Amino acid sequence: MKTIGILGGGQLGGMLSESLLKYGAKVAFYDPEPTSPSFHRSPLHFQGSWNDFEKLKEFFSLCDLITYEFENVSTELLESLVKVTGKKIYPSASVLAVTQNRFYEKTFLKENNIPVCQFAFAKSYEDLIQILPTFPKPFIIKTSTGGYDGKGQWSIENEIDISNFITDFTKDKFVEVIVEEKIAIEYEASCIVARNQEGDSLCFPIFDNVHKDHILYNTTIPSMLNKNIQNKLKEIAKNCANKLNIVGLLTTEFFITKQKNKNNSQNETDGFSIFVNEFAPRPHNSGHISRNACDISQYDAHARALLDLPLHEPKLNPGFYCMGNLLGNIWFAQGNKDNLNLSCWKNHPEIIDVYLYGKEEAKLNRKMGHFISYSNKSQEHINAAERFRKDLNEKQS
Repeated sequence: MKTIGILGGGQLGGMLSESLLKYGAKVAFYDPEPTSPSFHRSPLHFQGSWNDFEKLKEFFSLCDLITYEFENVSTELLESLVKVTGKKIYPSASVLAVTQNRFYEKTFLKENNIPVCQFAFAKSYEDLIQILPTFPKPFIIKTSTGGYDGKGQWSIENEIDISNFITDFTKDKFVEVIVEEKIAIEYEASCIVARNQEGDSLCFPIFDNVHKDHILYNTTIPSMLNKNIQNKLKEIAKNCANKLNIVGLLTTEFFITKQKNKNNSQNETDGFSIFVNEFAPRPHNSGHISRNACDISQYDAHARALLDLPLHEPKLNPGFYCMGNLLGNIWFAQGNKDNLNLSCWKNHPEIIDVYLYGKEEAKLNRKMGHFISYSNKSQEHINAAERFRKDLNEKQS
């Protein structure tokens, strides 16, 4: 029986552990937080810093192989641990080095002729001051590392925005950033590919995504994009997984727009241009929906790839599904940040699943859980999700 070590003890690791246990593996967790919600899932859990080499070495030595649900770990440290312990980490530390740095990620895309927006890299404050006046507006400034759900980003529309940014982002605050073309987004989508050590892979159906305030709001399936665009997204996602030599999962996030791709006109399909936004070499928020909408989930696929079990293309279940994130804001709206009142659920038969992550404290914009709505009619799955959200956001008696 193999022991799979998971770096990170949050909801992604928790749901992955369910699949690993189902396929006969043991699971161990490593996380700095003593109250990590996944620690109760296994007696093999380690609480320690991401910089504690000796503690991490002990963790690695206990496991047959390692994966992660959390990306902000030093790749140099991981490579040293792999070398010292002889244990493998999937996806590899070299993959993580690409995906956790926006400049490396976009450079990888450009070098492999994969559709990506225009971008420039500012390694120094002086670089940034030279780039800002000449880069075509509108654009977005993003920190090269760190940042998620919209953190570490600045939207620039005009000269006033540039002036305000420079006033705030002074030289003493400088960190490496990329400046990238702002896309006039018509649709957002994600495609999840699982790949094993032999190079066999599977591809999930395309998930349509809607973000609000840079945080995933809804994921829906089946996709409303036409089949030609869906097939192109799958082709690109599989190509990316192969080029990165992924073992495990790779999620590719896409922007679809009528704006021309100045870097790569070959990826225009039916009047739309496709841009890769970013990668996630782990289970993805949008993929939660696969637990209900497909015959195997993203977690099953990841587990099968890690355990070298046969992979098969996921089948989409009949009907229409919508996944909505439950943010900590709802707890505050209800007036009780310690507990979520779900008494209104009984009035919403279309809501087939509510999954709470077990986090101790609700915070604004913190992902505390998700729900799934189902309908046999198009659009009704989305309408049902909105009705449920509206009820949840009202103060419960």
